Amino acid sequence: MTELNNAPVNEQENNFTKLAKINVNGHTEKKGRFTYLSWTFAVSEAMKVDPLTNWVFREPTIFSDGTMMVHCDVTMFGKSIYMFLPVMNNSNKAIVKPNAFDINSAMMRCLVKGIAAHGLGLYIYAGEDLPEEEKQSIPAQSQNQNTASSAQATKTQKPKRTQAQLYNDALAAIKEAPNTEILNAAMKRFKGTTYEAGITNACRARADMMGWKPNPTTTKNVVQQNNQMHS
Repeated sequence: MTELNNAPVNEQENNFTKLAKINVNGHTEKKGRFTYLSWTFAVSEAMKVDPLTNWVFREPTIFSDGTMMVHCDVTMFGKSIYMFLPVMNNSNKAIVKPNAFDINSAMMRCLVKGIAAHGLGLYIYAGEDLPEEEKQSIPAQSQNQNTASSAQATKTQKPKRTQAQLYNDALAAIKEAPNTEILNAAMKRFKGTTYEAGITNACRARADMMGWKPNPTTTKNVVQQNNQMHS
């Protein structure tokens, strides 16, 4: 599969890469089935790397069923990224007629989501456990580890996400990808799997929407995959 062409590497892309490598796992909180990054940590890290970081909350959108959507623009390194988030409970269900606490929680989560779009903790939204850089640095487990230790490690290990769950997470990340790095990472991760065609099509759609130009062979690959699916 061919990767999308990026514009010449600039300072903003370098900043994104640096932020994306930060392991934020020690500053997350599990609520229900979902993991949330502390907004105080996210803001602190953002201000450290760019003291001019700022954010603005837009007027919430109230829908006819009583649910609400909050909106936030986060500016870092001179670039503003817009994010939105429904006011939800810990099961990710929209709350009907949310109270002030619900709205405040959603606004802070939307702020964190906006900061994540600049790189910090973005891997959480893609269903990953660690940044790609750190995963590669973890040494392989020793082969002579005794059976008892292995069994204990298995008990304490967090349940592994299924390929289907990772696929759905990747689609969500692609839908809101701020640059082609996320698209390329998704295509690389699912290359050779049954989800490759779906990921490729999603990446193409996002690239077309944002005006990012793919390599000429990318379109050919998508067509070939679609033909194989219908042959």
